[in-house]
Amino acid sequence: MLFQKLNNKTRIFLAIQCVSMLGGASTHIIWILGNGIFAHNTDHPFISTVFWDCLTFADIIAASLLIIRPKAGVILTLIIITIDVIHNNLLLILLRQHIGDIGLLNWTIKYWMLIAQLIFMTFVLLTLKNNLTEINCKTLLVKDNDKEKAVH
Repeated sequence: MLFQKLNNKTRIFLAIQCVSMLGGASTHIIWILGNGIFAHNTDHPFISTVFWDCLTFADIIAASLLIIRPKAGVILTLIIITIDVIHNNLLLILLRQHIGDIGLLNWTIKYWMLIAQLIFMTFVLLTLKNNLTEINCKTLLVKDNDKEKAVH
């Protein structure tokens, strides 16, 4: 398994991302349990509720891939968190829920999950080069070892 061949730093980075994606999935599961599928009983746009419900499954898939197929997991995680952060920020702007209306402290308390998403996206971006370099390096080694075994 490729994950086991990665250096400790990269495995830790991927494990943090895996746990974070599972945390994201859990928030979407809680949202669905509290509001129903497509959250018909909220004032959020329908397309947003569909997007959030889909993230329930996408987050779990990305978390799994980070361990099973790290390169695909890293790329999917980056795509998911980037689109999620863009979507959620645009939604705040469209719904006019910016900081000025309630003050910075109250906004921070109310939207702490958005802040956590921004921090996580920053972490994913900061570790991206390391992760892909290590994954690509170990992938080549694994393929070379497989070829050697096939020859012998």
